[in-house]
Amino acid sequence: MGELVDITSADLAGIYSELAETVGVENAYEIYKQFKGMQMMFPLKFYSPEYTKRIWKEERESGISVRELVRKHELSESRVRQILREGKDERKVMIS
Repeated sequence: MGELVDITSADLAGIYSELAETVGVENAYEIYKQFKGMQMMFPLKFYSPEYTKRIWKEERESGISVRELVRKHELSESRVRQILREGKDERKVMIS
């Protein structure tokens, strides 16, 4: 495929059209080149366990509120509370 001049998301097939609406035609093409032919599934959890541990540690060390964590990390309140619970559970296992 040559240059993407005058190509719009409407010119693309299926999922690539939707992808281009979100990230732009050029980025959709880069994703296509990298992953064409593969099936992909996107898990509901975006952040790694290591990142969520940092959130838990930050909350413990600074006393930041759940509401502030929600805003800062753009997570739902229920997800932040789940992370905090998981951190407490993991700490109990480490102490035992």
